[in-house]
Amino acid sequence: MVGQWRRWGLAAGSGVALALALPGPGLVPLLLLTPGLLRRALEGVRGWAAFRVGWVAGTAQWLAAVPWVVIVLHRYGHLPLPVALLGWVVMAAILGLTWGLAAWGTAETPRRWHLVVLPLALAGVEVLQGHPPWGFPWNPVAAAATAWPWLLSPLPVVGSAGLSLLLLALGAGLAGLLERPSRRQGAVVVAASVALLGLAAWLTPPPRPVDEPVKVAALQPDVPLEFRWDAENLAAIESNVWELSTLAARAGAAWVVWPESAVPRVVERDAVHRTRIEAFARRHGVWLTLGSIGLSPGGEEYFNSIFTASPAGLLPHRFDKVHLVPFGEYIPVVGRLPILRPLVREVGSFTPGRSRLPVPGPVGPTGLAVCYEVAFPSLAAAEVLAGASILVTITNDGWYGDSAAPRQHLALAVLRAAETRRYLVRAAVTGISAIVDPRGRIIERLGFGERGLIMAQVWAGEGVTPAVRWGITLRWAIVAAWLAAIITARHRRGGKAQTG
Repeated sequence: MVGQWRRWGLAAGSGVALALALPGPGLVPLLLLTPGLLRRALEGVRGWAAFRVGWVAGTAQWLAAVPWVVIVLHRYGHLPLPVALLGWVVMAAILGLTWGLAAWGTAETPRRWHLVVLPLALAGVEVLQGHPPWGFPWNPVAAAATAWPWLLSPLPVVGSAGLSLLLLALGAGLAGLLERPSRRQGAVVVAASVALLGLAAWLTPPPRPVDEPVKVAALQPDVPLEFRWDAENLAAIESNVWELSTLAARAGAAWVVWPESAVPRVVERDAVHRTRIEAFARRHGVWLTLGSIGLSPGGEEYFNSIFTASPAGLLPHRFDKVHLVPFGEYIPVVGRLPILRPLVREVGSFTPGRSRLPVPGPVGPTGLAVCYEVAFPSLAAAEVLAGASILVTITNDGWYGDSAAPRQHLALAVLRAAETRRYLVRAAVTGISAIVDPRGRIIERLGFGERGLIMAQVWAGEGVTPAVRWGITLRWAIVAAWLAAIITARHRRGGKAQTG
């Protein structure tokens, strides 16, 4: 049996191992330790005791993975440091509840099942984490694989949740090999995981570029938040963005992508700004993708929007952000706690968009995402199913400083590119801006805190991957398999009890 303090140590170690494998630290092999350590911590416990073990593991994982929350709350939210630290702990504890559910569900099944059920449970709660009451699909296990693009080969078939499951199963199987009673079962799980990863990689359709390439430029003006908040700096901010745009056009870019809120003006209300945008696109013969606040017809609702200008003028097609930022544009579960309101300063009045249709662009129909919503595989999938031939995401990661957060955010964009087999252009105010190819390889990148632009040739893509077509079904199948294991185990226990 495992002693109590050792149990808590194993649980915390399993969470920290995953956090260290994720972008930022990037110690990828450590993710294989997570299921084995947690399985060991669950030895001999069930019910609420198992839930507490999982909750400790999950809370430790989130504490180690998102310390940048303190930067947001303290530096930009202006909360006292002790209060900011408390906010970080509260957030981690709430998100850690998903691991508690995974541990509880695993402990409801016989221990000999745990090598399979625990990976199912962890992947299952990863799916649930993207839905209410959490609504925060940040840092999936698959994100760790973005550091090694060859690991992304199965992604277009199994999706990010499927890749998370197979990597966790591989780790669980390897842990099983180290214990005599589970050695044979561990070997089977390892063999099955490797076989499924290999089969998915073999079945993955190759990228299908079509038409002629287009040279795209993603701007990174590197304007700190404190500088943006001073109204006297508006002219300097605008000059910076227009200078970079002109450099891109003169370097041969046919398409220029601005980051989120690059210029703090409202396109639909500011006739001077709109005229300048249209004049620039017409004069240089370029397309321009930019973020701005969008307005409802009556002007009573506000949207976080993306506009597109062609050489012929501003297009009537506007994309409104669908998934608003938790702890910013809305706060899930703990929305009434004042301690967490400063996670994003400009909050409170945005309305979520409803359309997931791509908009016209120089490469073809363009799937768009603003900031955090690139974390949702369903959005990119819906856009590709609707005909998107390329993806674009714009963001402002200046809130998080030079922490793991911009790297974690970039990894989500890489997952979407590889899942959909589409080029993806990412423009970030302070970084990290990147252009990602359909295999999930970053072909151009500009680091955090650097000013400039990146350029590359991109192609339209066609075809629909299995992860796009059946992604929702695959994700919920993982949850269903986990629940089925719990129900089956309980049914068998009930049958034995009646027999006895």
